[in-house]
Amino acid sequence: MSERPILVKVRDLHIQGRADEEWLPIVNGVDLDLHKGEVLGLIGESGAGKSTVGLAAMGFARDGCRISGGSVEFDGIDLVNADAATKRSLLGRRIAYVAQSAAASFNPAHKIITQHTEAPVCHGVYSRAESEADAMQLYERLRLPNPTEIGFRYPHQVSGGQLQRAMTAMAMACRPDLIIFDEPTTALDVTTQIEVLAAIRDIVEQFDTAAIYITHDLAVVAQMADKIKVLLKGDEVEEADTRTMLADPQQEYTKSLWAVRSFESEQKPPPGPNAVPVISLREVDASYGSTPVLFNVSFDIYAGRTVAVVGESGSGKSTAARCITGLLPPTRGHIDFNGHRLPLEPPAFQGPAAPGANDLPDGRYRAQPAQTDRRYHRPPGRILPRP
Repeated sequence: MSERPILVKVRDLHIQGRADEEWLPIVNGVDLDLHKGEVLGLIGESGAGKSTVGLAAMGFARDGCRISGGSVEFDGIDLVNADAATKRSLLGRRIAYVAQSAAASFNPAHKIITQHTEAPVCHGVYSRAESEADAMQLYERLRLPNPTEIGFRYPHQVSGGQLQRAMTAMAMACRPDLIIFDEPTTALDVTTQIEVLAAIRDIVEQFDTAAIYITHDLAVVAQMADKIKVLLKGDEVEEADTRTMLADPQQEYTKSLWAVRSFESEQKPPPGPNAVPVISLREVDASYGSTPVLFNVSFDIYAGRTVAVVGESGSGKSTAARCITGLLPPTRGHIDFNGHRLPLEPPAFQGPAAPGANDLPDGRYRAQPAQTDRRYHRPPGRILPRP
């Protein structure tokens, strides 16, 4: 990989952020070299400066930040001192960016393929028709379902994993030399994350694209990167090829990150035979309208213990929680709280109760469901502005 020409060269990068009327350092003297076709993993905890360094590799700093020192070169072009026209000619055409949240990045008012074709048409790479045809090929390579029609949907009409792959396709539309992936799978469930990562890895290899992959996930960086750079509070900790970094990290901070892989929780003794679970679900089904979404679910939660409910998107995790809290009544089965059966439906509102009617024998008060008055009333008088 090192025999290939250097595409991105960063030297002694310093970035400052504006706070309380003064400029404070947030990145301190970071260096990096990225060769053509190479994938660099930037890893570190939140606030380490990963995204800031990744954006600086594009010659960009967020609002309230500035590149205060050092140099950033892309294919011999000085991005720190380049004028706006030079940067516009590169961004989207030779340099692309994939954000963490595709849902927040797409325009909800336009179809996916309309947004995909904008950059190649504006940069003169393809005509609109050619760009649409190319988009469908990219959708197929990225393993999107129905590649010939999915682009004609609006962003809200596809899943999060599909939208993230559509954003990767959009980044590849002009066949850029460099893509910045800014934690693109963080918000996805594990199953979808694996699909998206595999698709990203395949398409980067197919087009020999260099990439900076920003993440805090060790499993992700091990799959994606040729080499890894570790950051901490804006400082460079160490850098090595992926195999060496995973097998033999040199710095204590890097070793502490890797040690998370071998973390083992303390095993508690099982509940006693007479222990009563705080929550017990038995053969619970649930539906949204006429659509069944939960089938025959049973589990117990005991005091002082945590139950992890794990599954991919749409598996029913949140639905089970809604059933437990009473937000969604089950259609079958039952839920017990401290050994007492919970009603499947909240009691009907019977009007104001007589004084003392809701008191329990031991003097406690029996809570009643709130009644919402859905009628709208016109205000009795004119609303005056605040003085």
